[in-house]
Amino acid sequence: MTYKLKKIGNTFNTEYSTYDFDILVVVPTPGYKDNVEAARSNMEWQQAFARNLGRKCGLVVVLNNLLSQDAESRKVYSEGMLPDLFYGSALVVGNPLSRAIGSFFIGLSKPAVPLTLVSSIEDGIAWLENIKKG
Repeated sequence: MTYKLKKIGNTFNTEYSTYDFDILVVVPTPGYKDNVEAARSNMEWQQAFARNLGRKCGLVVVLNNLLSQDAESRKVYSEGMLPDLFYGSALVVGNPLSRAIGSFFIGLSKPAVPLTLVSSIEDGIAWLENIKKG
């Protein structure tokens, strides 16, 4: 199934689109190396989106473009996934490096919302839609 995404904004390193108003698709720029400053900027953007929406939203985060992510960045994202703002997050891992980064994040973080690894944006959207139904 193909999902139509609507581009809605960006930070200095990440582009944001939506699907069905409450699913935010997060795509870092190619070759991106995540650091704490960038993580704070991205998490603030994502939280503001959810607050402005007025209801919980889901995240599909495309890790395919990511080259690295430091421990401080992981902490920002893990602590920023507030259950009153987000109902789940799917990490798209379409290559071995992104799969390693995603697995490392899940293994070291204690997310407060459901979190999974998926192979595509479409799989992430489908997973989040199932959470909303449940």
